[in-house]
Amino acid sequence: MSYILENIGLFQTIHRSSWIFIFTLFFMTYFLYGLNKSKAANMTQMFLRLFFIVMLFSGVSLVIAYDFEPFYVTKGLIAIIMMGLMESSNVRRKKGGTEQIRFY
Repeated sequence: MSYILENIGLFQTIHRSSWIFIFTLFFMTYFLYGLNKSKAANMTQMFLRLFFIVMLFSGVSLVIAYDFEPFYVTKGLIAIIMMGLMESSNVRRKKGGTEQIRFY
């Protein structure tokens, strides 16, 4: 815990940077699958998943540093949902499906 508090600026920088990389890699992967560049899209998707892990690690560290304030916990849950939606849209694009999402 003391390590996180001593290096909170580092974790914030890592977290912000990982979000930038995540959005960039997500759009790259999505459009590469659309262009039928499967090999390049698979590589960028692996990097995207790596940055998901980095972002989760830094985010959990920041939530711990901020003593589990409800705002940051809610923000973290929304981020996890958003990552799931990114991953599912890339997988759907990879399979070539244009079916709509049904919640039932």
